Order: sequence, then structure tokens, then C-alpha cells
Amino acid sequence: MNKFGAGLLTGVIGTIAAAAATAVTFHKVAVEPIEQEEAKFEETERNSARKAAQSHGNRF
Repeated sequence: MNKFGAGLLTGVIGTIAAAAATAVTFHKVAVEPIEQEEAKFEETERNSARKAAQSHGNRF
């Protein structure tokens, strides 16, 4: 029975570690590039609005 408990505990810990690694990898590969792209777009939009306001008055 002692080996069964140790094997079960090892399996649970391994499963939790695999799930955590998957979550971190997904965030780095899929979520982070989208967040960076949105931040760059917002910065570009802000700069564009400021330049438009300088040269043509209000943008909206």
C-alpha cells in the first residue's frame, strides 16, 4: 500500500506540473503577442490622434 500511495502522489504532482507548464507556455506563445500587438496599436492610435489634433483640429 505504501508504494501505491507514493505512486499516486507522484502522478498527481506530475499532472499538476504538466498543467502549469502548459498554461505558462500558452501564455507566452498565444496571449503575450496579442497583448503586445494591442499595446502597440493603442500607442500608434494615441500618437496619430495627437498629430491630427495638432494639424487639423479635433479628430472626433
